[in-house]
Amino acid sequence: MSAVVLALVSSCQEPEYIEPTTERQGITSLTAYFTLGKFVDQELAKLVIDDPEADRYVIPVPWFYPEESEDGTVIHMTRARVRAELAPNCKIEPALTILDLTLENRFTYTNAQGESREIIITGVRKKSSKADAMSFTLSKPYPVEGFVNDEKSEIYLFTTDNLDGFTADVKVSAHASVKTDLSVARNYNEPQKVTIVAHDGTERTYDILKKYPTRIPYGFREKSVRQLFNFEPVTRLGFPQYTTSVYPSLAYIGGQLVVCFGDGSAPVYLNALTGVKEGNVTLGSASAGSVTNDEGGNLIITSHTEAAATCSIYRTKATDQAPVLFHSFVNDTDVPVGYHVKVHGNIDGDAVIILSHEGVAGVTETSKYTKVVVSGGAVVSTQVYDLKDLGLSWADLPSRVPKAVSASTNPSDGLFISYYSRNILSYINGNGTIAAEFDFLNFGATGNFGTNCLDAKTYNNATYLASLIISQFPHWGAGPRLNLFDVTSPTSIKEGKPVLSNNEIEWFQEADAGCAAGDVVMAPSADGFKVYIYYFDHNCSVLGGYVADCIDMNAI
Repeated sequence: MSAVVLALVSSCQEPEYIEPTTERQGITSLTAYFTLGKFVDQELAKLVIDDPEADRYVIPVPWFYPEESEDGTVIHMTRARVRAELAPNCKIEPALTILDLTLENRFTYTNAQGESREIIITGVRKKSSKADAMSFTLSKPYPVEGFVNDEKSEIYLFTTDNLDGFTADVKVSAHASVKTDLSVARNYNEPQKVTIVAHDGTERTYDILKKYPTRIPYGFREKSVRQLFNFEPVTRLGFPQYTTSVYPSLAYIGGQLVVCFGDGSAPVYLNALTGVKEGNVTLGSASAGSVTNDEGGNLIITSHTEAAATCSIYRTKATDQAPVLFHSFVNDTDVPVGYHVKVHGNIDGDAVIILSHEGVAGVTETSKYTKVVVSGGAVVSTQVYDLKDLGLSWADLPSRVPKAVSASTNPSDGLFISYYSRNILSYINGNGTIAAEFDFLNFGATGNFGTNCLDAKTYNNATYLASLIISQFPHWGAGPRLNLFDVTSPTSIKEGKPVLSNNEIEWFQEADAGCAAGDVVMAPSADGFKVYIYYFDHNCSVLGGYVADCIDMNAI
């Protein structure tokens, strides 16, 4: 499978001199930044300029910011800091500062040839034209998840069931509305339609078609990969500041992204497609040291446990249903456990759960992990392993502890492990020896980075390993990096060839070094057609996600 390379371009923070796109092009872009409120110095809007002769520039300001919020941008238009990207020897007078974009602001622009003209810089609030179906579900008499094909404006119902007499629900773009009354029962065995109206009145109609599912033979479809979101979660969601010592972990369940901080608070859950916060996980009597998900739609929650105490592993099928105890064991080691848990497989069938231990703060490192083997939906063994004979050990800080993950659902297939400051991805086979390694230095992961965030899942006959390289020092220009490896043959990691890569993730905290912690998680959808990947770098204050599918589009 050839590599899919995805790059996100960071927003410009300072005026930048660049080569003109045409001989006489001098102004390449105008960017407006917030000067008020919690988004100060972040980008509000950007106008990319392609007409070298233009003398009136209108910056399109979103109606709401963030887009999914109800926070209008009128007040920000009146006090926006505007910066220009100019070619060499071009200038704007007087200098751009804070402008009222509800007015027509007049300046003199001089190009590289010394020719001057008056220009106007203003702005306009723009309602969103997005009218997309984010998800579609037949809701009653029982749920059937639809598959949205945006390229063709079609929604597929992949099932052989009789779909007569169903009502439906659709999640749409922020501030869009649904014109079609989906609460009316319809016969979805026959083609139907749903029309969505954007905030600006733009309409989009999707055809709803019952189809028989056809998959490509292996892995995900390269052209299907798309980013769901990538944003700064502190101001948007109220996440802890980068200076706060937390132990983040992620999980996906039933269309929701769960974020646990390991600080005693209830994990929060977000809409997994948009990143909008929807509530807090119902914990009941459970204690949340960390979370993850399996491949069967289960949310797994572990308690954090000191030495000689009992560690509990809970499970639930929904964020609003109190979890029940799945397994417990006595942590008969000399170091704590429970902040780092990963599951490969389905705990309703066969799975391997790995809990990485952390050292005791200021006292000792460790090289231990606990492996819980599940067969036929029941735990058949719980065993502690020690990697000290391989020369591997890590410290107590969250940026130092690996999130080790099983290579498959077969406990004899070994595991993957990486951590700061070794920063080498190792495959340890079932015999307990290092069978293959890859040095993350080949990806530029020096001591400024940590490589402890891993997750592995099996999806459509392929096994994938996700790696998030988190930043130790954001203020030194080190940002997070996401890579996905095909590890169906585990020793292939030595080749270091990702099938998906984003080493230019846009990140938002560049002030100083804080708590270098984070997580990455993968999850196949319940119907097996999609796979989700989410990442969180606490130090860089960035949360994001991707989705891909395995649909054979040629067969539709």
